[in-house]
This record gives sequence, structure tokens and C-alpha cells, in this order.
Amino acid sequence: MKISVDAGALCLGENLRFGNYYFSKNLLEAIQRYDKVNEYFIYSFCEKPIWLTENEKLNYKILRPKMLWLSTRVSLEEIRQKKDIFLALNQAIPISTSGQVVSFSHGLSFYFYPQFYQDSYYSLKDQLKPMVKKSRYIVVSSLRVKTELRKLFPQYKNFVVINYGVPFDMLEEKSNVRKKYFLSVGMNNSIKNIEFLLKVFKKFRNKNRFSEYKLFLVGNLNSFEDKNNNIFSYSSINREQLRKLYAEATAYLTTSYYESFNFPVLEALSQNCTVLGLKGAIIPEFREFVSLAYDSDDFLEQMKDIVLGGKAKVRRSDVMNRFSWKKYILKLKELYEV
Repeated sequence: MKISVDAGALCLGENLRFGNYYFSKNLLEAIQRYDKVNEYFIYSFCEKPIWLTENEKLNYKILRPKMLWLSTRVSLEEIRQKKDIFLALNQAIPISTSGQVVSFSHGLSFYFYPQFYQDSYYSLKDQLKPMVKKSRYIVVSSLRVKTELRKLFPQYKNFVVINYGVPFDMLEEKSNVRKKYFLSVGMNNSIKNIEFLLKVFKKFRNKNRFSEYKLFLVGNLNSFEDKNNNIFSYSSINREQLRKLYAEATAYLTTSYYESFNFPVLEALSQNCTVLGLKGAIIPEFREFVSLAYDSDDFLEQMKDIVLGGKAKVRRSDVMNRFSWKKYILKLKELYEV
């Protein structure tokens, strides 16, 4: 089969590379490794990344101009060269596609928390109905998203849950001594509920026995840095440095109001790092591997339990087996044939 792919997310600047970017990157890497049968045409408007290798089964096509790229330029390419499948990796769909559409929805945080998406709420919301109307299948990353979309669109029956795999650059794990810091990774958006995290961490440090602990924030979170309270921000570290931070952290903390998957949780688990999260930040598929908190007092007490050794260790082998990009591609390929 000939399959076209919207890979526009690869063109995001380094300071904007969060969930959608890493999904697109890892999916394309997985396609390279695990699908040797189908032919892929990767549409983008920037230069090919060095980690992506073209061959007879994978073609990288730079489509320009960038203006009206998906609606017009990609549509024109689809009309010119007929394909069997179009993979809409970021929910939006071109005006015209030559093949059946398989869409990927990355959650409804904008729908349930519009106050945090004032610049994009209406554009994201307006993509939902066309996605449902045009898509043969809609692939979602968790049972949470499927349940929510089914309530919004009860007439649509082809929502398919396929959990992401552990990112390829997090497959390696090295034994490390845990150090006295907690870690949190994410973008600077109010949906991440960073203020909650800072408040709880400061209470945690009020106890003399915990005063040496630090909180490391990774992402474009410089505005939250507070060195007087042992809160440090890292905005420009590479992926290997991040892997090491997971591997040496006392625990990974996540406090989002809503997550449709939460890649950093999976990355932390892949490095044998204990994870503590608020309910909204943890999808159902992760709950057997992490600790769940329901309010600030509960979160604080569980942080103490982690430090004092009262939490079970991460079952890394179970995590690696459950969340696999090879399994992801096998399930995705099944949708091509139905």
C-alpha cells in the first residue's frame, strides 16, 4: 500500500518539541524499523531530520509554501499522486485526500479546559467534527480519550486505542544511584498545574529532614525557577541528559489537570523511576505502575513515603513489554487492511 503521512509536527522549534513532536518522531522511527512492506510518503515543510533515513519504502517530501500547508498544499499533492491511506497525525485533515483517512487524536484538554487554550481553543474544537466525518478510523493514545470521544460522538464506532511505546532514546537503562531531587517535565501551559507542584514541594521542604531535596523542572519553565527554595529550571538539555535525570531522580512528579497520555511518565518508568501523579495526569493504562494522589495533602504524604522507602519499585520489564512501538505498528497495520 501507498501511505501518506502528515509530519508537519517535525518542523516545530526546539523549545516547542513536546508530546506531538515526540509522537511523530517515534512513530516514523517505528515505521522505519517495523514496516518493511508498505510504502510511505512523509509530508513536511522543513528539511529532513538527520535521524530519518530515506529508502525505497520511505520517501520524505518537502511541500511548500508553508502558508495553507495542510488544507491546500497537501491536498494538491494528494490529488496529483493517489495514495491508499492518509495518516493524519495531528487531528487536522486536508480538504482532499486520495485514500482513506486514519486520524490520530491526542486528547481533549482544550475541550475540558478552554481557559488554558485561549489562542487555539476554537481552531482545535473546529477540527473535531471534520475528523469524525472523514476518518475511517480514529486512533487514540488511551482509554480515557476513547471514552471521552465516544460521549461526544456516540454515532461514531471506529475509535481505536493504541498505546504509545517507550521512546527509542529511552530504551537503554543504566543502574544509577538515586539523588535527592524530584523531577517534572513539560511545557509552560496552565494545564500542567505547575503552581500546585511548587506549593506542595515547598511544604515538603519545610520538614528539616527533607530540606536538602531539590525540584528540577525541565522544559520552557524558567519563570518558575526559585533557587532560594531549591527549585531549578532546565530549558536546553538534550535527551541523553534527560534520560540520566530520570535515572537518578528520587521520583518523577506530574500534576496536570488533564493528560491524554503523558510521555514523561512512560520515560520515567523506563528508567526505573518512581512516579507520583494527580488523578488527571495519569491515564488508566499507567495506574498499575504509578502512585496516584487525589489532593495536595495526599500528594505531600506520598512524597514523604517515597523518600522513606514506603513505595513499591517500578516493574520495568512489565512496562517495556506493555508499551512497545513494535506492537503499535502491528496494530496500526491491521487498520490498513480493514
